[in-house]
Amino acid sequence: LNESIALISNCLKATTFHISILAELGVKESWIKLFIVGPIPSIEYPIGVGKKGDICFKQENNELVWLDLSTLVTTKIGVKGVIYGCQIGIYKENLLSTGGFNS
Repeated sequence: LNESIALISNCLKATTFHISILAELGVKESWIKLFIVGPIPSIEYPIGVGKKGDICFKQENNELVWLDLSTLVTTKIGVKGVIYGCQIGIYKENLLSTGGFNS
């Protein structure tokens, strides 16, 4: 998604997702629909996007999977989420000191 502001939308209980990006910040009419993905059986909702543009989804059985947008193939992550609280955060290691606590 090339670091764009993206919107992933779907209807409740639907397994088809619409992926759009904002072309111009501050211009409401500049949303561009990139993909309509699906239907993908057993997928509930997206919880995050990876660096390569893959999207992480929670399945009905609470397992997390990556969806490769170029192939539309899902890959199990090997982690189970919780029913109402899955999120993904981006972690970036920093070699600079952030101050820390004094002992």
